[in-house]
Amino acid sequence: MNVKGRVEQLRHLMREQGLAGYVVPSSDPHQSEYVAATWQRRGFISGFDGSAGTVVVTLDKAGLWTDSRYFLQAEQQLAGSGIELFKMAVPGVPEMEDWLCGELREGDRVGCDPWVFSISAFEQLQAALARKGIGLHAVEDDLAEQVWGAGRPPMPTELIRSHSVEFAGRSVADKLAMVEAELAMAGADAHVLSALDEIAWTFNLRGADVPYNPVFIAFALIERGRTLLFVDLSKVGRDVAATLPPVVELRPYEAFDDALVDLGRRAALVWADPATTSWHAETTLKQAGAKVLRRTGPVPAWKSVKNGVEIACARGCHVRDGVAMARFMAWLERAVVLECETELSIGAKVEGFRAGRERFVGMSFSSIVGYGAHGAIVHYSATPESSVPVRSGNLLLVDSGAQYLDGTTDITRTVALGEPTEEQKRAYTAVLKGHLLLGRTQFPEGTNGYQLDVLARQPLWALGLNYGHGTGHGVGAALCVHEGPFSVSLRRNLTPLAAGNVLSNEPGFYKTDGFGIRIENLVLVVEKEVTSSGRFLGFEDLTLCPYDLNLVDTRLLCPEEVQQINRYHARVLEALTHHLEPAERLWLERACREIG
Repeated sequence: MNVKGRVEQLRHLMREQGLAGYVVPSSDPHQSEYVAATWQRRGFISGFDGSAGTVVVTLDKAGLWTDSRYFLQAEQQLAGSGIELFKMAVPGVPEMEDWLCGELREGDRVGCDPWVFSISAFEQLQAALARKGIGLHAVEDDLAEQVWGAGRPPMPTELIRSHSVEFAGRSVADKLAMVEAELAMAGADAHVLSALDEIAWTFNLRGADVPYNPVFIAFALIERGRTLLFVDLSKVGRDVAATLPPVVELRPYEAFDDALVDLGRRAALVWADPATTSWHAETTLKQAGAKVLRRTGPVPAWKSVKNGVEIACARGCHVRDGVAMARFMAWLERAVVLECETELSIGAKVEGFRAGRERFVGMSFSSIVGYGAHGAIVHYSATPESSVPVRSGNLLLVDSGAQYLDGTTDITRTVALGEPTEEQKRAYTAVLKGHLLLGRTQFPEGTNGYQLDVLARQPLWALGLNYGHGTGHGVGAALCVHEGPFSVSLRRNLTPLAAGNVLSNEPGFYKTDGFGIRIENLVLVVEKEVTSSGRFLGFEDLTLCPYDLNLVDTRLLCPEEVQQINRYHARVLEALTHHLEPAERLWLERACREIG
């Protein structure tokens, strides 16, 4: 059945339930950004497989809303599907709720699966539709899943592994005690954990249920003196179970719903994070008699502030990752001359150079290798059909990262294959200037990423250039490559940065049908100084890999930027040289040559 057939079958089910519209988001019952194959219902219905997007189907129309990272990809994948692309945050493009209100009439009903809508998301959509007199109906037996039927992939069965305190720096017992202390302060009886990375962090466990994300599918209920972890029990070996304190009781994943009912009958007040707890879970608790405390959970903030052990591990794994990248880039310089590589083969190579490194687990996301015009597709993913030969004459953008037992990496480098044009050098230098300006900025404690984002964009704005994605995202400690609660972005995320946060610094520029440029380092937020005005923070580069000096127009750099580049390259040389073979060492010395 093609996309049009799937949408029509969905409409048939909608008519049976008296629904005028149906919403299929990207999320799963854990409100994940990246989801296991069994929950990729939006991709199944629409044919668009980007990580972010929402499909809305009415009885005669259908639309997909996604952000600028996926505009080009969505245009290509939706072609001929009958689903219209709506580009989020583009002037004149209606938001999903407004479009629905314009298409439907007062008294109509819109359906959605309450498991895959958070409390906040459900209520936001409900309130927007109510302004037009349209109702939002929770459909427990998801219609998109019914269309999928027997073809739906099964639940993943990968074994869970323990994450040693050697890498975590804090025991499970300590973390549970922290949660219980927060419960006592809030006057709550229990806390619901739904987000997979929060559960993995709290229980010092890791899995492989979601590609590139070392998490496992689970729920948890933490009470005072009692903790329930709901997971496929066949995935928990005795050695792993033995790492958990006695207070933790393992229960089947499917028992979570009944446990909510039981908790609702016993507990007076249950703490649920409205951003990560499903509408279904809250409704179940309330119907069983509990009151729900809607408040951001404590785990995201704790998880985002890396402890001393995690910071030491991050520095160590970035040295190993830097060695892999240096070997890869030295190889790339030789390989392009032979004219036998493609985007796909280069992607395999960048993974191969990492795979042999100590403590390597896997890649942290699907590598982006975009040559020429493909580099302008922010989240481009080469396929056998789209992969092109990589030759001298344009720019190559490589965005990749790895999961190690002791950390997570994410790096983007753009390199010139052959002699770059003046336009390319001017744009690259502007991106680099923004990257450097953000990287050397000192800021008072309490500053958020929304306030800092403009620094990375200013050199581009001066040339009338811009980029549509955020400048920085949080990164987990041997966990998800994207994590909150903060970001560096034009979106109004007001969560302040804190010492111990690890995040990306990745401005870019993308010329449609031409080339793409992005420069990305992971950085650690550190204390810089304490003055009479308070505590000031700044960034320490964790990523160790040279910039492409062949793309830098040194005439556009100020002396401070020249010194910053030279200092960074000296660090890269010192950290990596002794781990490289002689030919690789020579390449690195050339790549890190001093400029003036």
